[in-house]
Formats: sequence, C-alpha cells, structure tokens
Amino acid sequence: MDAYGISFELPERLKAGYTRLGFPDRNPATGWRLPTPATFVVDTGGVIRSRHCLSDYRYRMEPRGIIEAVEALRTR
Repeated sequence: MDAYGISFELPERLKAGYTRLGFPDRNPATGWRLPTPATFVVDTGGVIRSRHCLSDYRYRMEPRGIIEAVEALRTR
C-alpha cells in the first residue's frame, strides 16, 4: 500500500478504539498505517483510465462508475 501511496496514518483520536480491535499488533509491519480504500480501472497498457481514492472509507466508487469505466476501455 505504501508503494502506491494509498495509505494513511490513523489519527490519534481513533487509536484507542482501534487498540481494542488489536491494532497495531495485528499488523506490526505497518503499525498505525492503514490502506486507503481505492478503485483503479487500468487498461491493457497499464494506463490508469479511472480512479477513486479517498481515505474516508464510507465513500467508494459507485458500481455504475466502474462499469462505465470498463465499458469505455472497449471504445479505445
């Protein structure tokens, strides 16, 4: 996740709650870093044609948007 720049450091205000869930011991290699929810549509040449990346996990790329991005690959 860090290699792609899609991770974030958990804010101090949330660490107490995550400690009760077993963090950071569950994944000691990353500590308090968590992956950012992300969706990428990549063409066969490795070019990112569509993306959605937001640290607020409540907001994801809409399924219809993913379908449209994949369908658009056919017209290229």
